[in-house]
Amino acid sequence: MTSPSDTPSLEVKDLSVTYRQFQALKSLNLSVKKGELIGIIGPNGAGKTSLIKALCGRVESTGLISIAGHTLKRGHDRRRRIGLVPQEIGLYPKLTARENLDVMARLLGVTSKRRRENINQALEAVGMEARANSLVQDLSGGMKRRINVSAAIMHNPDLVIFDEPTAGVDIPARDELHKLARHLAKQGKAVLLVTHELDQAEALCDKILLLSQGQKLFYDTPSNILEQQFGGTRQVVLRFERPPSSETLAALRPFKFQASESMDIWTARTHLNESNFMSDFTAALRDHTRFIREISVHRPGLTALMHHVEAHKGLIA
Repeated sequence: MTSPSDTPSLEVKDLSVTYRQFQALKSLNLSVKKGELIGIIGPNGAGKTSLIKALCGRVESTGLISIAGHTLKRGHDRRRRIGLVPQEIGLYPKLTARENLDVMARLLGVTSKRRRENINQALEAVGMEARANSLVQDLSGGMKRRINVSAAIMHNPDLVIFDEPTAGVDIPARDELHKLARHLAKQGKAVLLVTHELDQAEALCDKILLLSQGQKLFYDTPSNILEQQFGGTRQVVLRFERPPSSETLAALRPFKFQASESMDIWTARTHLNESNFMSDFTAALRDHTRFIREISVHRPGLTALMHHVEAHKGLIA
């Protein structure tokens, strides 16, 4: 018999979303445990937005969605079980942080008996107790985003969704939001993080869901995904002070280096057992090292995987 503690916070079975003749999400199956932070990544048009809309009941879908053992039916108000942190700041600027949360609590049906305690807990969770009575318009951008998160968790939902909350924000604010996502997972929430910050997702998330063309390509820990895809492969990265000359490019050609968009970063892949690669490659560049800033060797990460998915249109070899 399954105990309540074994019940997934989120379970999705055969979830599909179709817009007229276009199938944006195709029979997705997914299970998320309490305390797991799941990174959702994929190229544009992969189905990420359709998945979030389906979970929140904002688009017609087929299949099963269950949160903490409760199956969500069509037309069911899901706000009490899901906390959504959107890209935009969804707060009233001329109200205080506490007043904003009180408005949200009333809209979500939090009883007057529980309202004050829930608001205090939400402010404490994001470290904003000291600014509870400040007008939102007087807060910094980072503080506003923390209040935005507190509004999403104030009703104590089982599932918290961060829907690309770091789009257009600076690095300190991005890092703060990611810390909050990790903190909520440690508190026992199931957390979904939709993001384009692939290096951050690799370091931060317990598992990665990689979508492409509406289908699940991978759902596993970052290390397992990368081992499955790349094995003993290593990535060699060349950073130039400026785009390399035609002579340097000719020297690189036998080693199958590929350029980044900026043309000053070039990458190639080799296997650990190819011991001659580095010596042959450095010997070939002997007369072209003047403008090389850095040579590094590391295991390919999620960024390399995403480039591979985009280059092969979602087909994983």
